[in-house]
Amino acid sequence: MMKFLVKQQKIEALEREVIASDQIAFVSVKFVFDGAWKTLHKVVQFTQCEETYNVVLGIDGTTCLLPAELHPGAVKMSLFGYDAESDTTLRATTVPVTLHIRPSGFVEDGATPIPPTPDLYTQLLKKLSEMQTGANGKDGRSAYEIAIENGFVGTAAEWLESLKGRDGKDGLPGKDGKDGADGLPGRDGTNGKDGLPGKDGRDGIDGKDGVSPDLTNYPDTDAVKTLIQDAVQPLLEKAHTHENQSALDQITVAKIAQWDVFGTQINGLSTKVTVYSEKVESNTSRIGTAERTLESLQKQIDNLTNGRNYTILFQSGQDAVSTYASNLSMILDGSYQTMTDFLAAYPQFCSAANDFVLSYSQACFNWDKSVLTVCTKPLSLTKNAEIVMSYQSGSSEAGRLYLVQKPQKIDIPIGVYVNTEIDANRAVSLDFQWLQSETFITTITECTSISDGEYYLAWVGRSNNSHSKIRFLKVLED
Repeated sequence: MMKFLVKQQKIEALEREVIASDQIAFVSVKFVFDGAWKTLHKVVQFTQCEETYNVVLGIDGTTCLLPAELHPGAVKMSLFGYDAESDTTLRATTVPVTLHIRPSGFVEDGATPIPPTPDLYTQLLKKLSEMQTGANGKDGRSAYEIAIENGFVGTAAEWLESLKGRDGKDGLPGKDGKDGADGLPGRDGTNGKDGLPGKDGRDGIDGKDGVSPDLTNYPDTDAVKTLIQDAVQPLLEKAHTHENQSALDQITVAKIAQWDVFGTQINGLSTKVTVYSEKVESNTSRIGTAERTLESLQKQIDNLTNGRNYTILFQSGQDAVSTYASNLSMILDGSYQTMTDFLAAYPQFCSAANDFVLSYSQACFNWDKSVLTVCTKPLSLTKNAEIVMSYQSGSSEAGRLYLVQKPQKIDIPIGVYVNTEIDANRAVSLDFQWLQSETFITTITECTSISDGEYYLAWVGRSNNSHSKIRFLKVLED
């Protein structure tokens, strides 16, 4: 069995094994999913050369077999998940895992031996034994795997460290305990090395043409158990090869047709997977186009800003607080504060921990908090002026930029005055929206809707899904 941890958009190998071509249909792949993947309908995708094979895990499934169509060589494995009701792809792994399949047969000295493929007789006997004695259960999930599924972020070492408590006081010496019970049998050891080649055996009698079905792909239903028992019981009572063959011939066409029903159901699921895969490819193409468009816009913005005069309202850096704190005021849920007072209450807002950017994230506040940031430095603006902002945002939540014209006289703090004008719908709302980006991007907002004059600039950040982080903000002059 191979075991992988699926965490966010990455696949990490937990356990691997050597795969031989004759083993392909018998190799199991188990996945451990973090919390974000648990509720999704999951599909495993195997790609080799120009062919793609999809295996459905569903919502609760965690284990699948390698597609029997694979052959020796490299295989790319990735996953994607979607909401089963809306057919919308919500998550996909970005970097596939490469599996290597080796040819079966003799191996060179020092190479890892490859076990032979079990024949039908061996498979049937093993299946009957599992039903009579009970098959070995699957390995349970580790505490670390359960923690990952429930939202823990960090390495296994960090998880173990978080479980350590403080050293307790030394306890009193205990009484001698009774002899303990015998321990449970240990796990089976690894396969030994192949022995030396044996002498060639005598030619056997030609058998009848037939196909050995792989029973491991069929569900362990009562119907299948009955079929297996009916086929195996005569084999247990008869030891001769010819008699075993006769017993196998008694598996009727009707019983084989019952197995074919499962194949029909699987083919139907495969068709659905193909449709969903096409949707994923289409969405992936759209995402790629959007990314290329953003790159092009970034270059255009860089060209537009070259050689033009501008006024910096904020620039991240080690001296950001001392340079810009006096020019900014904050309104948190309607409560006015200067940026100096604001930083005393929320030091993470502009600190070395976040590279001195203005961070409107949960780490600074709590969920669903609105923060209105006001630049108390008035700006002389015309219709040709443009506002340039470099920021990072975790989603596409709508944001706002406001301009409030400077009055002749203000008897209250500027931040309070600007907030009042915005609430009274007397401010100019600019056409602006946070764009989703895992890296910092730069946008240009035009001021064509204003008349010439002096204005105060304000913008809204929220600490829910947007997590906006502002690296710099400046205004381009004519």
